[in-house]
Amino acid sequence: MTKSSKKRTAIITAAIVEFKNNGYQTTSMDQIALSAEVSKRTVYNHFSSKELLFDAIIAQMLTLFTTSVSIRYQQNISLAEQLTDIAQQEIKLLADPAFIDLAKVILAEAMHSPHRINQALAEVEERDGNLSSWLTAANADNRLKINNIEFAATQFFALIKSFCFWPQVIQAQPFPDKKQQKEIVSSAVEMFINTYQVK
Repeated sequence: MTKSSKKRTAIITAAIVEFKNNGYQTTSMDQIALSAEVSKRTVYNHFSSKELLFDAIIAQMLTLFTTSVSIRYQQNISLAEQLTDIAQQEIKLLADPAFIDLAKVILAEAMHSPHRINQALAEVEERDGNLSSWLTAANADNRLKINNIEFAATQFFALIKSFCFWPQVIQAQPFPDKKQQKEIVSSAVEMFINTYQVK
């Protein structure tokens, strides 16, 4: 990593901390520069405005989304095993403290300026579309019977996030331990398969 790249990463990291602790609206570029231990000029050399810096934070969250979960339908593996793997990958992402911090910053700003994250949400939904593709393939293979693929994809992730995302982001609850995670995944997979698997 180049010296410039290191400074850019330090600025983004500092911005996430400052936005999370003080809010996007009240945080100044001076505060971010101080927290990142760089000059204000360096901050502006990388990000000409606070808005562009926030956009970089959104991009970082989307990168985590798109690179952390691999979903590929496999005809010769049981649906339960594949869904379990998908759910475990999702939980691994949601358990990452950096991801939680990013989510808190973005959700807090969304309350003030919902239009600013519309594009980000659209891209997140497109990423969830990977599961939609998996479900479409399982449907075509006559292993699942789903009339509304997008609804079912959202439903499956919601079964996970109701325990492993929203309580942590909204209520600062501790993340479920390994035993609890196993129970959450097992229950979600069982409920989903019982609802949609071709009998």
